[in-house]
Amino acid sequence: MLLIFDLDGTIMDTWNEIKLAFETIFSKRGIDLDEKELRMAVGFPLEEVIKFLTGTYNEDLVKEVRNAFLSIEPRKIKMFEGIKKVIDLPVKKAVLTSKGNLGTFRDLKYLGIEDKFQYIVTADMVKNKKPDPEGILKILENLKEKPEDTFMIGDTEMDILAAKNAGTKSVAVTWGNRTEEFLRKYNPDFIVKNPEELVTLVKNHAHL
Repeated sequence: MLLIFDLDGTIMDTWNEIKLAFETIFSKRGIDLDEKELRMAVGFPLEEVIKFLTGTYNEDLVKEVRNAFLSIEPRKIKMFEGIKKVIDLPVKKAVLTSKGNLGTFRDLKYLGIEDKFQYIVTADMVKNKKPDPEGILKILENLKEKPEDTFMIGDTEMDILAAKNAGTKSVAVTWGNRTEEFLRKYNPDFIVKNPEELVTLVKNHAHL
């Protein structure tokens, strides 16, 4: 059995840092920021988030926001309550995130969980990001696992669609950046409302 986790909104609560980074740079540039739009854009690569919020791609703006993320001190991220029980389960685990290498490994190290995953795929390691199946297929190939034994766990439609495109099971979590009502439109195989439900789901399917 293999569990593939999204990061932001699934394992870690990064909303406060995301909001702060965007507020800092957008305010400096005189750009209005709609928090609801930002919340709905979380999960996409940063380049796409900027384009979604401003209507155009701006490389300088992308760099400024990314640097703002990386310079936030003290850190404001934390693991969602109860999620540690999931990543401590004795099954194979991997990460598939729309974040780049720098942010991903910085966050995992800060939370002390970088050694919990057998394989990590960031946005810098694939040509085609979620919902394309490339990242999931890369993980399956490296860990020698089958799609039917794999669960993609995430809080956005991109995670559900990536799972469907790769032929794996999809698990939508409702404690992240999308509502349960929104997620149900994409017909995930499972919906869990808290990490305890996720632990039960994994144990039942892994016969732990």
